[in-house]
Amino acid sequence: MTRIDRYIYKQVLMAMGVVLMVLAGLDLVFTLVDEIGETEGTYQTWDAVRYVLFVFPRRIYELLPMTALIGSLVGLGILASANELVVLQASGMKVLRIVWSVMKPAIAVMALGLVLGEFIAPRLELAGELGRALARGEQVALSRYGHWQRDSNEFMHFNAIDPNGVLHGVSIYSFQDQELTGITTAESALYDGNSDSGYWMLQNGEETVFNRAENNPSGQVFHFVEKSWSVELTPDLLKVLIIDPDNMSISDLYQYADRFENQGQDGSAYYLSFWKKVLQPITTAALVIVAVSFIFGPLRSATMGSKLFTAVCFGILFYLIQNLLSTVSLVYQLNPFLAVLGPILFCLLLGMFLLRRAG
Repeated sequence: MTRIDRYIYKQVLMAMGVVLMVLAGLDLVFTLVDEIGETEGTYQTWDAVRYVLFVFPRRIYELLPMTALIGSLVGLGILASANELVVLQASGMKVLRIVWSVMKPAIAVMALGLVLGEFIAPRLELAGELGRALARGEQVALSRYGHWQRDSNEFMHFNAIDPNGVLHGVSIYSFQDQELTGITTAESALYDGNSDSGYWMLQNGEETVFNRAENNPSGQVFHFVEKSWSVELTPDLLKVLIIDPDNMSISDLYQYADRFENQGQDGSAYYLSFWKKVLQPITTAALVIVAVSFIFGPLRSATMGSKLFTAVCFGILFYLIQNLLSTVSLVYQLNPFLAVLGPILFCLLLGMFLLRRAG
């Protein structure tokens, strides 16, 4: 790395760091104020602070592409305001060389995003959600109407899950050749992972077995205190349901989406979040290229305020379009990969077009 490369690298990296501190600081304050407003009963201020700190890495992860966009624009804008970019170009430095110098701090932002998104944020997010539920003394309700799962020929429903992995209000519907063959209900289910193949132990329930004789359909009811239940559903997999797909790690998203697909269910929501995370480094690079193209193109002589306003507006527009396409892909069963890739390709083409005109 030459002295000029190092100079641009430090200038842009410093700008990205300042932008990240400002954005993350504002986000932290607003999130903390909003969460403290939810405190009541056993959920006190310290519990709210602890929860916000646990989800803070995920908030930083979400801010990184916008940070790269605004930071690149600000860093190069400072150089442009001092006519340093003009001097660099006059000395024979090509625009693409400057783009590569700016891309180096962006690569550092991409690496930070991968570490946060895969290894740190999802685990802290889950710990935060579970700790919040414990502080409130409640079970983790998966939705207003409970949650449905499918495993082979069994359809199961449970009302809620404790933070320690206990299922409550379990109902299991068994089918064979598209006919209902049995219904099992239980107050709760505990997971026993001590054996080679873990299983659930149903507590306090009853099992109804239907006899499908042609002229004498009937059902037998058996009551039980405990009953083993083998299913490919572990507490670790169930805890994933507590957090939104957008807050899960790449590996968990793929595992859960693949499981849905193998069960003949729609896993497009998980594939959509999966591709968003996988392609986030490319998203960051595309936004940086757009920022550089603005500096050498439409915003060459604009004020710093105009540059910041343009960067924020473009970033918001990008995420609005991406979210719109994501929703459309889920509604109309379109390819999630193409829905995520579309806005990224638009940014890349726009940036390359503006750079070509400027060059």
